[in-house]
Amino acid sequence: MKIMLTIAAVLGGLLFIFSYLRFVLSGFRYHPITGLLAVIPVVNLITIPTLMDTKLLRTIIIGIIGLILSVSAWFLGADKSLQKHIATLRGQPTIVSSKTQALVEKKNKTAPQDKSSENKKASASTTKIEAEIKDTLTQEHQEAPQAVYFEILPKKALYSMKFVDIPVQKIDTLIGRIVRITKADGATIEGQIQNIEKGSVFISKNSEGNIAYEMLIGNIKQLLVMVRREK
Repeated sequence: MKIMLTIAAVLGGLLFIFSYLRFVLSGFRYHPITGLLAVIPVVNLITIPTLMDTKLLRTIIIGIIGLILSVSAWFLGADKSLQKHIATLRGQPTIVSSKTQALVEKKNKTAPQDKSSENKKASASTTKIEAEIKDTLTQEHQEAPQAVYFEILPKKALYSMKFVDIPVQKIDTLIGRIVRITKADGATIEGQIQNIEKGSVFISKNSEGNIAYEMLIGNIKQLLVMVRREK
């Protein structure tokens, strides 16, 4: 049945093409402009009254019959058959129907269970051996002694940190430095200078994170800055 539909579709298409080309040639024989109009689908209908004769009428009837035959065969299943033949000629894999795929899947599911159980046992034993090997390697890696590197330390310290006195007027140059400030009331604050603006200095203590305390520069009695002294 599929072969008959394929032949009908191909034959109907050839008949339609033959009648269409003959109609176009008749138009060019009559006049070049008429021929150009005959080439364009739908527009070529206006040329039928001009070119109409007995032979052309037969050609048009044959083309209509061929078109109807080709379209009918195409929708009845010739499209799938043609696609299959074209794929075979191109060397492409043939499209398998959904029913065939379902049968193949059903066959695979209903295969003997003996081989499946044997494969599962073999897979389980292999997994167990791989796990034991992995555990052994992990234990060996953990028990392996770690390399220890020793560095010879100098007998004496290379430098020391010390607070030195500095004029309060130079506090603008100490942003980011660690200072020790004695206020006019005798209280002492030690920390890092964060910012200086509008006669105030903002100091953050190491023990209190990023909290900055504001202090009036005019209330500073003594200013010490930490410096590094080489020995």
